[in-house]
Amino acid sequence: MPDLFEQIEINEKIFSANNYDAYGDENYKIIEGTIPVMLSAPHAANHFRNGQKKWADLYTGGIALYLQQITGCHLIYNACFTEKDPNFDAPKSNNYQIKLKNYIKKMEQNGQPICVLLDLHGSATTREYAVELGTAPNPSLTEIEKNADLTSLHGHKFVEDIVINSFKEHFYELNTVKKSVWKNKIFSAGGTNTVTKNISDSTKTDCLQLEINGEYRNPCNKEQFSALIASLIKIVEKLAAIDWKKIK
Repeated sequence: MPDLFEQIEINEKIFSANNYDAYGDENYKIIEGTIPVMLSAPHAANHFRNGQKKWADLYTGGIALYLQQITGCHLIYNACFTEKDPNFDAPKSNNYQIKLKNYIKKMEQNGQPICVLLDLHGSATTREYAVELGTAPNPSLTEIEKNADLTSLHGHKFVEDIVINSFKEHFYELNTVKKSVWKNKIFSAGGTNTVTKNISDSTKTDCLQLEINGEYRNPCNKEQFSALIASLIKIVEKLAAIDWKKIK
């Protein structure tokens, strides 16, 4: 396999084709994995929200595909332009979430449960954080309560700890002011129709939304990009190594 930069650029071309409308007649695709962790990239290609075209979250698709290739995790992604927003439209009319939920239930019935779902998103380079975690807290909670919330993780704080510690470890020595890992401040995944909220509500799978700053998703920023990929690989591998049968 080419190095990570070359491979992710190859992967990203699947989504960047046709100015990120991509091509094909299958909007959402799933790649079956071999470990109990799944990634989701619902905004890898352009989509519609409230009747307006919304641009793709650049490199979330290419990165997610790379992580699947390296770790063997399960993956669902938005493969080409759709007039729906997988992270916004109501679950009953949201084919991305319907397909994802059915897949998770099928894997559980087959004795291969998916224990953690990481939903990858991109945020602007102007944001002050490196990554923000979202656990779908109740909007009525105070800021302190939101920061302690573990709703979408079914109370499993160790999942949050693995994610935060892995990011901090890899971001600590970077030459950038944006090293912070936030939680539930701006993008909490608390909206009624988010992937994180609805999949965690309707399945036993722990779900976590990750909003990744554009500075870290840009391959031209080699240090930040490499640190992001290394931390995500470590997160997936650590989550996969847990003895989930003793927990769930």
